[in-house]
Amino acid sequence: MESELKNLIEANVKLIQIISYETLRIHAMLIRASEELDKTLFVWNRIEGLKKWNSDEIKFEEEENNIETPDDIIEYFNDHDNLILLLEDFYPDLTEDKPRMIKTFRNIALKDSKNKTLVLSQPFPQLPKELEKDVHIIELPYPDFEDLKAIYKKVCQEYEIENDEPDNELIEAALGLTIMEAEKAFSLAYIENRQLTGAEVPLVIREKENVIKKSGYLEYYHPKETMDDVGGLENLKNWLKKRGRGFDKGAKDFGLTYPKGILLLGIPGTGKSLTAKAVGNLWNFPLLRLDMGKIFGGIVGESENNIREALKIAEAIAPSILWIDEIEKGMSGISSSGSSDGGTTARVLGTFLTWMQEKTKPVFVVATANDISQLPPELLRKGRVDEIFFVDLPSEKERKEIIDIHLKRKGRDPEDFDTPQLAKESKGFSGAELEEAVKEALFQAYDDEKEVTTEHISVAIKKTYPLSSTMHETINKMRQWAKSRAVAASEEEPEKLDNQNKDVPKLKQETYNNPFI
Repeated sequence: MESELKNLIEANVKLIQIISYETLRIHAMLIRASEELDKTLFVWNRIEGLKKWNSDEIKFEEEENNIETPDDIIEYFNDHDNLILLLEDFYPDLTEDKPRMIKTFRNIALKDSKNKTLVLSQPFPQLPKELEKDVHIIELPYPDFEDLKAIYKKVCQEYEIENDEPDNELIEAALGLTIMEAEKAFSLAYIENRQLTGAEVPLVIREKENVIKKSGYLEYYHPKETMDDVGGLENLKNWLKKRGRGFDKGAKDFGLTYPKGILLLGIPGTGKSLTAKAVGNLWNFPLLRLDMGKIFGGIVGESENNIREALKIAEAIAPSILWIDEIEKGMSGISSSGSSDGGTTARVLGTFLTWMQEKTKPVFVVATANDISQLPPELLRKGRVDEIFFVDLPSEKERKEIIDIHLKRKGRDPEDFDTPQLAKESKGFSGAELEEAVKEALFQAYDDEKEVTTEHISVAIKKTYPLSSTMHETINKMRQWAKSRAVAASEEEPEKLDNQNKDVPKLKQETYNNPFI
């Protein structure tokens, strides 16, 4: 990125925009470029005015003729030669209601001067349409391992810590943080434990969680769930175990590419989200949960910036897993996006799909969806993800396995229960409904002041009205759709549902806008 900036300045590109929150990092890049190209570096903002880089004193110094207004600083740039001028947060003066300033910038781009460059820096991309063809945009990525290693050494010097060899695990834990955030995380870790070793990794991760949580749309998730907590779904489990080897060190040399991701479609409560959590433990990768609903902001351009920022963080801490739960909720209304939200949803989806297609970093996407009808067709096309799995209701064998899992979680031995009989009685139940039946049985047994028995669970099952009873037609239609468009997550054949409740009234939301009913 630094060599790209230097080459642009040397190639006489008049206008450059750098997108980043890291002001000091931008300063460092421009200082090195100005010294290598023998140009004078100036920095201007509304608060501090104009400052000039003094390489002998190694600091920025205020100019005597302090310039306060945007018009004056542009005039100063036009009147001087052999310089690089950085304008910090100048975007309020490049809005549609400032046509004179926009035209001034267009004139700068057209001038034949070969020895000066105007650089704009701001935390998010924003340019008037008139300047889109004249300004070269650079989006500064998050610091890599070597950048963070330098910050680690700087913190060690400040606190006089004698560490001959930096702890790689500690530095890797800071991936996904900016330079300033990483410096703060290392400093806090030292203040708390008075050392900076591998033992401080949880402290750095804790600080990273706080930073990521502030975004509002990303959450650093610590999965406790493992694949042993997932009942059934053997096809999906085997696929994940096999594809996980694509991240091995020798996989690339063998000719393999990093797995892109999977889309888990199916009936609510069948273990899609549970599987997503368990993948993090299976591969021992950081798990980031992306809330697509919170991506969309009220300010023009904010939503597109949010999705780009989320994807940059996922790439910065790669190898990682990006979990998008119920993705259809964030993508609903894509067909009417042009008229309802000015095309924002369409642009966000386009950004996400382009990234999925072209990403080279080892970020594995696990997206789940309950309502297939709300998914845009672009997302369902093969090639966007490695595979599309359909997660059906558990078979009798899988229901027994699920009941065993929940009994073990509650400290009971499944051998003390007639779980094969309970599996038969619970035909059409989802995994979530089986879990609730076990919970209900425990409550009833506690109220009876008795130990929970098979009978307690059986009664709870019989009292439960499963979702498959009201969604009988929907589930059958979903199964038909999935036969030619998705891979079955389970190796078991789906059971035929008994349509014993034809006259059960349906709520409006169970039928509205659902092509499967």
